[in-house]
Parts: sequence; C-alpha cells; structure tokens
Amino acid sequence: MKKSTVIVISTVAVLFIAAGVGVLVWWLLQSRDLFEIIQLEGDGFRDVKHTAAFTRIRGVGDMFWLFYPTVVSIPTSRPIIIWLDGITGVPPSFLVNFGMFGPLDVNLNKREDSWVDDYNLLFVDAPVGTGFSRAEDNTTISGDINDTAENLLYTIESFYKIHEDYANTPLYIFGQGHGAQLAVALGIRVAETQSFSSNLKGVVIGNGIISPALALTQLGFYLEELGYIDENGRNAINEFSTSINNYTNDEQFERAFDLFSSLESFVNEYAGAIAVNLNHMIDKLSRNSSRDSFGLNKYLRDTVHTSNTDLYKFMDEMIAPVLGISDNVKYEEQRDAATQAFRTYFMRPAVDKIEHLLQNTNITVTIYNGNLDAVSNTPGTLLWVENLQWPGQDSFLNSSRSTLIVNSRVEGYIRQSARFQFYWINAAGQSVPLDSPIAMRRVLQSITSN
Repeated sequence: MKKSTVIVISTVAVLFIAAGVGVLVWWLLQSRDLFEIIQLEGDGFRDVKHTAAFTRIRGVGDMFWLFYPTVVSIPTSRPIIIWLDGITGVPPSFLVNFGMFGPLDVNLNKREDSWVDDYNLLFVDAPVGTGFSRAEDNTTISGDINDTAENLLYTIESFYKIHEDYANTPLYIFGQGHGAQLAVALGIRVAETQSFSSNLKGVVIGNGIISPALALTQLGFYLEELGYIDENGRNAINEFSTSINNYTNDEQFERAFDLFSSLESFVNEYAGAIAVNLNHMIDKLSRNSSRDSFGLNKYLRDTVHTSNTDLYKFMDEMIAPVLGISDNVKYEEQRDAATQAFRTYFMRPAVDKIEHLLQNTNITVTIYNGNLDAVSNTPGTLLWVENLQWPGQDSFLNSSRSTLIVNSRVEGYIRQSARFQFYWINAAGQSVPLDSPIAMRRVLQSITSN
C-alpha cells in the first residue's frame, strides 16, 4: 500500500474517531444533570416525619413533592401511594394532605384516621404550574400528558435517590379526576423503566377524567333520572354534549375544552337545574351559590370552611415556611398558565393508555367511581370501561357484581377479575376519600393486599 494512501486512511480514521468521541461527549453533556434535587430544610410539623423537595428539571421547572413515611415500625414493609390530581383538581399538597388523609388536618392537629397509619404517602403537585410546582416561565409548561409523565418520572427518581431504602417497596399510583390521565401515563413510563419498574403494582383511578367527551353523552340521562332536569333539560344537555363530541372527534380539542369548561354554568343556567354541584350531586345549594371549576369551591368550604383567598394565604404564610419553601414561590400562581397549556390535550381520550397497561404489563388497574359525580358520571365511565380491548375483558365482564359491605352497611359494589376491578361507591362525589372515607379504606385495603 502506498504511503500516501495509508496517510489518508489514518487521517480519516482519526477524524472518524474524533467525531465519535465528540458525539459521545455531547450526549453525556446533554444527558447528565437532566434534573437535580433541592431538598427543603424547614422545621416541619412537630413530630411528623416528612421529606419535602423540589425536583428541578432542566428546561421545565420545579416539581414539588412531599413524602410522609408510615408510622408503622418498619415503613419499608408498607406500600408507597403516589397521589395526583391534575389541572381540574385542588393540588395534593393541600386538599389530600390537609383535607383528606394526610397526618394533619387544616388546623395542623393530628388526624385520627390518616392513611399514614398504614401507608407511605407521596403527594406531588402536578402538572408543573399547579400548587407549589413552578415552571421556569409560562412558555415551558407543556400541555402534553406524556411530557408531564416524564417530569413525574424524574420526580420519582428523585424520591428514590433520597430514600434508597424504599428500593423494593410496592408502589401504587393514584389519580383523581384529571389526575387519572397523569396516573396512567406515568404508569406506562414507570413500567418501561428497568430500575424500579418491578415496584409498581397498580394504577388506581378515582372518578377519572379518561374519556370526558364520551362520559358526557350520558349526562342528560343521568341528571334526568335523578330528577334534576326534565325532558327539555335533557335535550339541551344532549345537544351540548354532542357539540363537545363533534369537536373532540374532529380533533378541535381546544374548542372542546372551552365548551367542557362551561359545563356547570350551562347545566345550571340553560338546562333548568338552577343549583347543582356537579362534583357532589347530593348538595342542596342556593340559587346564588358561587361556582368555579365544577364545584371545587364546595370541597374547599367543606374541608377548611374558608375561601380560595384564605387557601392561598394558608399555604403561602403557614405551610411554605414550615417546609422551607422560599418566599418567592407563591402557591397556585401559575394555575391559569397551566390550564391554558392543557387546552390542547385535556379532551383527548386516554383509554388507549389503560389498554396499554392491561395488554403489555402485569400491573393491576382499579377504578372506583362515586355515584354522585356528574362530570365523570358512572354510566358514562362504564361506556369506555365495558369496551376496553385486552385479553381479560371477557373475564371481567362475565364476573358477578358483588356488594361492598362495611360495618353492616352497603357502601357500594364491585366487579373484578385478576388484573382489573371496578368499584361503584354510594353517596360519594368526585372525591371518594373525602365523601366516603370508610368505603375508601376498604377499597384501599383490597387493592394493596392483592
């Protein structure tokens, strides 16, 4: 071989290797430090053990999470419950934490029936822009549910980096309302992650907004059967829900979301219902009752007997300092921006993600539905549940529905198969743990014992 040829070949090889090393270095630089953990050092709540932290995700912002280890003698022997609530719910750092089953109530007194007595609790304010979770700026808030799932995956990784002793502890992801979409998307991402995929045992959906346009097709029937509207009201709601379905089917998701967001005012102003809390139908409201996102103010009043303004004051002035959160972080400051971001994605059905979990993993899927929630009404929810495509569907549909009895009282009903179960919960609205805590405890025990 000529010397000149050898020189050319050697030069090309060196350039090729250099280029490869350059690509490798670039990849390493890009892939490292995708997130960092900012563990908060507040004084905490007296004798209540906790970990509070932000997962700072590059190019996104800070995801806030709060962990309470169970009070049992060996905490790692009990499951971890992750709770998500989405953009139409009250952030877990407040409602679930102080209003439902956290270790303290809103007066910061010890709760006698806290889930922390038996379970490890991990509350995450998601998506970014809700609760204490903050985006770098409004433009970095993604309305894509898969992006949020990726951010949540970083958050879980953060948790395990701090709490390595929980590496083999069973994990359950709970999603309420819109949080159900986050839960199923996160379940898929966790199942794909080898480092802790074996921990995930189940995804649990509470009155989930999974196929909102489809569920609304049963709303007119549901309200008329309960006596809240007459035939004219049913016809009006049917036209309303048809419009939402048409927008959704045509992939005009923003228009569908805007119409969906006006649901409560439409039902009360144009369908003849006048004073209905769509989240908890048993409420007897006044004609002039204030309304916001599907009656969530009602939950706040029931829980803390206060207004939204006082909620922000409570979280900013009392809770943030205790946790060690900076004065620069304001609770729910970016909520409107987060809601705007999700206008393009919220109405997309997430049924395919549930089917993915049932078809491609060994994870159990549980759905519980309070029968007094009109937004995720049970007849509408059953429409997509009964049409799921997965190998165990026939077994589920052919199983007998049994009664859920607690302390000699009928709290609801259950139909179940090996990996899928559905609970009908009596006398409960969108938030079953708030409206029917005894029934929810029994459901929880059943889920985590399998």
